[in-house]
Amino acid sequence: AGIRRDRWNELKAYVRSLAAADPETFTHKEQVAFWLNSYNALVIQRICEGASPSSVFSRGSFFRRTTFLVAGQQRSLDDIEHRALRPLAKDPRVHFVLVCGANSCPQLQASAFSAGGELESELENAAHQYLNDPKNVTIDFNQRKITLNRIFDWYKEDFAEPVAFVARYRPAPERAQLLQGQWKIDYSDYDWSTNQSP
Repeated sequence: AGIRRDRWNELKAYVRSLAAADPETFTHKEQVAFWLNSYNALVIQRICEGASPSSVFSRGSFFRRTTFLVAGQQRSLDDIEHRALRPLAKDPRVHFVLVCGANSCPQLQASAFSAGGELESELENAAHQYLNDPKNVTIDFNQRKITLNRIFDWYKEDFAEPVAFVARYRPAPERAQLLQGQWKIDYSDYDWSTNQSP
């Protein structure tokens, strides 16, 4: 609501500027930052326009059927995520900063991503925040059961060893326990209702 009221024209101008961008001339980090920012800006625009990923039907339109002119091509959000960003970044932490507009998605960062050393620290901070949020990770040490956000199920190939990956970002005493023995992995239900302030 605040973006629609105060920065709507600014957002639309940024989205229009994506059409002529040429990420092939960017450094690798610049390309990763570009696709992260493009994806998040387009999601914000769609939410501001009243679109929502809340139902199965609307998700098809939201992520796959609606396209945008980005870097000289018509691309859907799925195209940007799966054909541009993930193969380029090869970094599971991007899942903690891609914002899909639903309540179970990561929180939107307060600023756009840059290509300097900040990108690495931003991804690392986002992973730490995400993996210590009980909405995304709950651990039952007695039952040796860990319940993860559904993205760990959807992107199993990106999180080859999910328990070890989570352990990397948990406090030291928890980390030691997580790295010992076998764990049962479960996945929480995903809340697709729209994440927005009134």
